[in-house]
Amino acid sequence: NPFWAYVAFVFSLPFAALKLLPVRGFSNPAFMAIAVLALSVLLNLHRIPPLRLDKLGVKPWLFGVFVAVAFVTSPFTINQPNAIRFTVMAVAIFVLYLLGTMLIEDRAKLRICVDWFLLGAAVSALVVLYDFFFIHHPLSAEFYRAGSIYAGGPATGTVISFLIAIPLSLFLSEERKHWLPQLWYYGVAIASVAAIIFSATRSAWLALAILALIELMRRPVRTLVAVSLVAVLTIGAVRMYLPSTYEQYAIRIFSAFNPEYGSQVQVGFRIENYGIGMKMLASYPLFGVGLANFGTHAGQFGRETVPVDLGLNAHNAFLEVLTTTGLLGGLPYILVWLLTLYTLILVAGRGPPQLKPIASGLALGLIMYFTHSLFHSAHLALLLALVFSMASVMRRETLQLRTARGND
Repeated sequence: NPFWAYVAFVFSLPFAALKLLPVRGFSNPAFMAIAVLALSVLLNLHRIPPLRLDKLGVKPWLFGVFVAVAFVTSPFTINQPNAIRFTVMAVAIFVLYLLGTMLIEDRAKLRICVDWFLLGAAVSALVVLYDFFFIHHPLSAEFYRAGSIYAGGPATGTVISFLIAIPLSLFLSEERKHWLPQLWYYGVAIASVAAIIFSATRSAWLALAILALIELMRRPVRTLVAVSLVAVLTIGAVRMYLPSTYEQYAIRIFSAFNPEYGSQVQVGFRIENYGIGMKMLASYPLFGVGLANFGTHAGQFGRETVPVDLGLNAHNAFLEVLTTTGLLGGLPYILVWLLTLYTLILVAGRGPPQLKPIASGLALGLIMYFTHSLFHSAHLALLLALVFSMASVMRRETLQLRTARGND
């Protein structure tokens, strides 16, 4: 069943890069699910619903331009393996985006996908927290971040699914009257918040702060209770489990505002990237330097804060996509992000009542994702295929409803 194969892919998204099989390229559950989905689609081509591009607006065409630019430029880059690998990822996201809009045929299937994504987020968060508290025992001076079980290092790629899951859960909890489903959605949100806090990913903390401010205006009592509880539990857990990790982060943040106490490589490196990016874009304005080639070229444009041989990316999704695919590829792709957010906001305000909680949660989650992406190059992530698809499906459903009302 192609739809349920797609649901399996949706469920797998919050598991980042958890290694289940020692097969190169298929260590990520999401990639394993894509293989199953591809097989299911090939065996059931006659059952796949038609793709109505006229119902999706300009977004698929903009996405296609971005993919075309990446494809054309990848053979001419310095770091061809990186360019080709990320171009394949861009193509995969594009195909998954179109496939999602076909397989999610109505509001009922959209709700199924949302619930299974949240289930995946809850299970993933519990796996992260279990590994953090009971397996690695960070009572020692080890600098360990929750979520490292997935990536084997920094957990910055792990948090993006949780950033989407938290507001989505909160908005869905508000439409339920019974306490049991409300408890489930609150549980997903709390587990996701905990995973983000202990991941020690400061950009995700900033996104959580933005969420807290918005929620404070929407639901002040609930937000104050939640923030107070999280603060108390976090302070207690930090004293027990994270003294070295948070001490190092406190020193980094303090040094950022007081450089006389020590150099701040992390902040300085990100600030330096803006000047490097502007020079790079001026030199390669139309097609860029090729996907995943920012770090390869950074040394030529003045990178000094960190060793050039590390090949670190721009640590800013928008700067990354503009410098690596130029104005011809970068601007259309950024417009895909913005149009997705615009669609979600539009449906949240004027769409069918059944879609408004989902659209509102996804819109706020995407804003949090944008915030995180200002400090990390999360511009090509499988999660985006799901978000882009859901926004297009809700746009299509809203247009169909308006057409039906007009005919009546």
